[in-house]
Amino acid sequence: MPNQAVAGLAKVGFIMFSFLNGVRMDPGLVKISGKKALALGFAIFLYPFTMVHTCIIKFPPESRFSDKDRMQFLKNTDIYLALITTSQFVGVNTVLMELKLINTQLGHLALASTLISELLRFAYSIFLGYLQIVFTIESSLGTKMLMSSLFFALMVFVVAKAMVLWLIKRTPTGKPMSEVHINFVIGVLMTMSATSDAFGVYYLFGPFLFGLVVPAGSPLATGVIAKLETVTNGLLLPLLLTFCSSTFDVFGFWKNFDMMMDFKVSAYGYGVKLVLTFLTCMACRMGARDASAFSLIVNAKGVLEVASFLSFSGAGEPDANSAMLLIFVLTTALQPLIRLLYDPSKQYVGYKRKSIQFASHNAELPVLTCAHKQEDAVAALKMLEFWNPTRTSPLSIYGLCLQDLVGSFTPQIINHQLGQKSSLTSSSASQPIVDVFNYFKTEFRRVGVVVSAFTAISPQKLMYEDICWMSFDKAVCIVIVPFHKKWNPKGQLVHESGELRNLNIAVLDRAPCSVGILIDRRTSHGVGSMFVSSPTYRVVVLFFGGADDRESMAIGGRMAGSPRVQLTVVRFSGRGPGSERSWDEVFDDESLRILRHEMADASNVKFLEEEVRDGSDTAQVVRSLKEDFDLMIVGRRHEEEMEALSGLSEWAELPELGPVGDILAGGDMGTAASVLVVQQQIMKVSHNLILNS
Repeated sequence: MPNQAVAGLAKVGFIMFSFLNGVRMDPGLVKISGKKALALGFAIFLYPFTMVHTCIIKFPPESRFSDKDRMQFLKNTDIYLALITTSQFVGVNTVLMELKLINTQLGHLALASTLISELLRFAYSIFLGYLQIVFTIESSLGTKMLMSSLFFALMVFVVAKAMVLWLIKRTPTGKPMSEVHINFVIGVLMTMSATSDAFGVYYLFGPFLFGLVVPAGSPLATGVIAKLETVTNGLLLPLLLTFCSSTFDVFGFWKNFDMMMDFKVSAYGYGVKLVLTFLTCMACRMGARDASAFSLIVNAKGVLEVASFLSFSGAGEPDANSAMLLIFVLTTALQPLIRLLYDPSKQYVGYKRKSIQFASHNAELPVLTCAHKQEDAVAALKMLEFWNPTRTSPLSIYGLCLQDLVGSFTPQIINHQLGQKSSLTSSSASQPIVDVFNYFKTEFRRVGVVVSAFTAISPQKLMYEDICWMSFDKAVCIVIVPFHKKWNPKGQLVHESGELRNLNIAVLDRAPCSVGILIDRRTSHGVGSMFVSSPTYRVVVLFFGGADDRESMAIGGRMAGSPRVQLTVVRFSGRGPGSERSWDEVFDDESLRILRHEMADASNVKFLEEEVRDGSDTAQVVRSLKEDFDLMIVGRRHEEEMEALSGLSEWAELPELGPVGDILAGGDMGTAASVLVVQQQIMKVSHNLILNS
């Protein structure tokens, strides 16, 4: 009796799990899938279908199988082989989330391929069930089964969907779904499971289809996930796995291993599926390592297969237990192999110069601007307005709206130039940011500015993959990300996000180009500030030396080409007499000499020298400059032995900004000047732990 109660609770958890999978799944992903995803999705569906229907089992005459054993084995073979070789969208998503690969190009391809395979398999299973009844039992009964299945699907996609949309419309914009409505949906969920079973459809199809009609990212989806996810993933599913594990007899399995034919056939079929998937990937011109990783990802197994074996066979049966053991082994072994084969950060390691310092002055300058909120886009564009775009050296701005993925499995990158739209209702939150980019595009088109807007919808902790991929794909010279703190017009801190800080650190760690963290301290916020045009823009470059400071000076030099910019370069010197000169100092002197020569006739540029003894002197000078400028530019990394910065790193609260950037980002600055902390592109090195350099 206790086992039956536990098994019942486990199946209730599986019902909720199937429903949540449907809620999080976005069928719209199929519409934006490319030819490669369609080909791989069809192949992933076709291989299990072919293996199941061409598998022939022959027993040797000397085998000790009884007739009953043979009948039971033949009965289970198709089910076991199909489950172990079929690619499940949910299992693939789980593996990608755990490995933090869901935002990578390989992750997008795996999600799209398995979703296509899942939809094909769903339609095929209904059609196959109809044919089996028609040819083995009675044609009229098969027709009734098909009609009842279609009627049930129609009821879900018409009646249930209308009910869901009605509930969503009754929820005010920006407000959470009421508890009464969420509990009502949960009650309908349980009814759907019982109804689908009564209609002759597998009892999990009803909850899954019902989940599909709930718009991903809607208040209802968010509320239902928040209500059910904890009890499902935290209690019922672990209970399911514990229940299955407790019924497994390891010694009995090894003792009767020669009788575990389902285990052997399933393992053989899994191996064949892996090889076929790999060969298909190679035919699609994927690299060997990527093809191997993709094959392992799309063949990942997990709780879905365990629950399916439990549903078809029941706990305690030797065949079911052997199949579950195979799943546990595969789950344990696959993830380390995938990590070994596929490291997405390696594709971003710089082998080609992508920085402002080495960009041609007679070519297009591509820049990626990231924005979480409307004011982020306004702040970045107001600064870029003074980057002196011309017809011979146009400024190409790629605006990336960063939208947190809520209530869905499927991350997306939306290209607004192509008219793409997301089926996720959460994407509407990015529209005000897109409007800012579109305004800037219209206003400054005549002066050599091209703006392209995109929206990346993904989990916040993995957004760095979208930023790095966009930087890599568009070959930008610098990516500008907003600071994780926000101030009000009175200079008071009103918002601070640890997640956004971690995102910026990850971008610094992996970006294939230069990176600028923009600290916006302006007293005017919102779109209205874009219409206020200052006659002059006062910029100061704080130059201590090193590659990052040379990049900062290159940005200042480009801005100085605009007659509206007043540029000041302040060089800090703390090197004592007789000290040996490093190559970095030679490069620093040469960069300053070139800028002085180029700006020799410019009245809007001046150079200052500041002799400082240590970090305290530097901090005092930096603070004295805060009221004289609209923008302060400084490099992130400097030599540790530099006397001008000695002692500053020990007290830094934000080491990712460097010692000077940390001072300028401090809450005691009390200035309206914005700050741009710059890191030049990292070339041909491992990106791991660079923040400690």
